[in-house]
Amino acid sequence: MSSDAVPRSRVRATTSKERLFAASMTLLGQRGINSVSVEEIARAAGVSKGTVYYNFGSKDSMIGAMLEFGAQSLLDELEQDAAEPEGLKALQAMVLSAFRFVQAYPSYAQLWISEQQRGESPWSADVDKFRRLITEQIAAVLRRTVAVPEPLLIASAKAMFGAALLTARERALSDPMPDLGTCVQAVMATVYGLQQLASGTYRFQDS
Repeated sequence: MSSDAVPRSRVRATTSKERLFAASMTLLGQRGINSVSVEEIARAAGVSKGTVYYNFGSKDSMIGAMLEFGAQSLLDELEQDAAEPEGLKALQAMVLSAFRFVQAYPSYAQLWISEQQRGESPWSADVDKFRRLITEQIAAVLRRTVAVPEPLLIASAKAMFGAALLTARERALSDPMPDLGTCVQAVMATVYGLQQLASGTYRFQDS
């Protein structure tokens, strides 16, 4: 390539990624991964098929990038929520953000859950990475909210993430849609239980 040649630009603009993300989540949710082509996703997003292949190389890479984009978007929201000084308010805001995200993109939650259940897949490493990052974010806020043993705290952070994802997906797909506040409080019940454990007002009875 000559010294004055202009390199081809990749799709880096957030708006382009947002369009691809929204289009892929809609189509994949309607028909599944194997039934949707790159051309259909590109057309729905308003970009060319060649642009998608140039930037991602393959359909699998594109879906992986969309999974990562969605997870990073949610993680960014959770990090902002976690900045709230009061732990309970921070955790409630994080759960609320998760519900709103899944309400906007219910197919994303379905795809995420499916990939976790599959185990080995082209995107399992990305799913595992962001599951760990999100769980760590929840655990960090729990540490300044309740005084419980670390193994219990980590298990509770994972339980909250799983409960929020599943409950939010069920809510998004229900008609009529259950009350948001009620669903958020159902997930927050994990935190209230930890507070009771920490205060000694509740003891787990192993049968």
